[in-house]
Amino acid sequence: MLLHQPTVDALIDSMAPSAEDVQSRKDFLGFGEHEAQLLKELGPMLAPLEDSLAESFYSHLEANPETRAMLGGTEQIARLKQKQREYFKQVLGGDYGSDYIRSRLHVGVTHQQIGLEPRWYLGAYGKYLSWLLPEVMRLVDNDSERFLAYSQAIIKVALFDSELSLSAYFHADHQMLRLLAQVFESNLEAVIIADIEGRMLHANKSVATITGFASEALIGTPMQNLLADIEPELYDTLWTTVTSGGQWQGEIWQKRKSGDEYLAWMNMNAVKDAAGKVTQVIAEFSDITAFKQTQEALARRTEELANSNQELEQFAYVASHDLQEPLRMVASYTQLLARRYKDKLDQDANEFINFAVDGATRMQALIIDLLTMSRIGTHGKPIESCESSVAFERATSNLRLAIDESGAVVTRDAMPKLTADVSQLTQLFQNLIGNAIKFRGETSPTVHVGAEKKSGEWLFSVRDNGIGIAPDFFDRIFIIFQRLHGKHEYPGTGIGLSVCKKIVDRHGGKIWIESEPGNGTVFYFTLPVNHGERKHHGE
Repeated sequence: MLLHQPTVDALIDSMAPSAEDVQSRKDFLGFGEHEAQLLKELGPMLAPLEDSLAESFYSHLEANPETRAMLGGTEQIARLKQKQREYFKQVLGGDYGSDYIRSRLHVGVTHQQIGLEPRWYLGAYGKYLSWLLPEVMRLVDNDSERFLAYSQAIIKVALFDSELSLSAYFHADHQMLRLLAQVFESNLEAVIIADIEGRMLHANKSVATITGFASEALIGTPMQNLLADIEPELYDTLWTTVTSGGQWQGEIWQKRKSGDEYLAWMNMNAVKDAAGKVTQVIAEFSDITAFKQTQEALARRTEELANSNQELEQFAYVASHDLQEPLRMVASYTQLLARRYKDKLDQDANEFINFAVDGATRMQALIIDLLTMSRIGTHGKPIESCESSVAFERATSNLRLAIDESGAVVTRDAMPKLTADVSQLTQLFQNLIGNAIKFRGETSPTVHVGAEKKSGEWLFSVRDNGIGIAPDFFDRIFIIFQRLHGKHEYPGTGIGLSVCKKIVDRHGGKIWIESEPGNGTVFYFTLPVNHGERKHHGE
């Protein structure tokens, strides 16, 4: 797990030793101002060897398989060599205060992050010194007294350096282990670590919560003890799979301390050492009993609703279909009475017959609309690629008589190609344009159908100059049988807009209205560019 830079900086701040602590470390090593001055003298003498040192250090890393894996590409190698040059200057700079200390702590944390173990770091440092000390001997012309003084200063700063870096390494390692332990213990899922014999080595708090066993009571006991009696064969299979280096996940019955059994979802993985040998097994599980019960109840409820909807739609279809025949008979005979006895009956009788004819006619229209409504979800044509302009032209053709009688002007934008039931799209345009013509004011109606692409869907609009609708009624107009005007003022069954909403819903879109009395109305509806697409929010 790699830490981001602000976390690394905070970690280094937390482990930085105080000035008193630094001084005590230096005093213990005998590393003081005298040694610092000697190293500062060596700096200019060794400066011409910076490149040779960097190359030698790189060659040492490249020769070892474990450290060679860290080198990466040419850019990484170039950065590594440059860091060695900078360190060479720093270690011989004579200033070993807070900046120097922080840089060595950063090295230790970095090594822990990239997985460079202390043995490789110390081995590289040993190579560094074995290269550097002979160069010092050469520079002092084999003067043993000067060589001893310089060598002692170099070794003391190396020990001071190594101690800082290694303490940072182990501190970072400890912090990482503490963080992982905290994550392990606070995991909502139960987590068990077991050896390859199946004995539990550790169990987090969620294991106790789910099973009822205290975590410490499980240590050293077989993990199989947590399984229900019906699962031994499955356990043998999954255990063989995981201890062979594989992974297993699935549903498995387990039991609590009380003896109650519950269904769990378990995920088991093998832990391997550097040689690829399986050393432990990690099992994560959660109690899914409530989830499964909810899922099964939801499935039953969904099936019940589907059956209920199917029965309702079938009832509506049969009822509306079978009611048409007796209604046709009533309408036919009342119309026959009206024609045959129009001048032979008094005014009241004529009025009664007219009421009967009107009622039968309106009932027929209502039943036809109900039949249309019931068939939208069950008798629609396939949703497939089509031209919406075709649906528009069919709708205006069906409305030709109403358009001509009202003097309406119906226009449109360029219409897109999309996936839809073209017959239902025709009906949708026909109902909305028909409404715009019906609910007109004193002037001739103008209707414009717009279309534009927005966020993976087509936004259609049907705009008119009619009488408008008050905002208070926006929520009512799409409800079946809801009428805002009397049947003599504006004829109709109150089903048309409900049909529109059901068509749009079937296509995965939305429909709404903008209007105000006296200023016309705009109906908006959306249809997906590809039916079945789902828009995602908050990503």
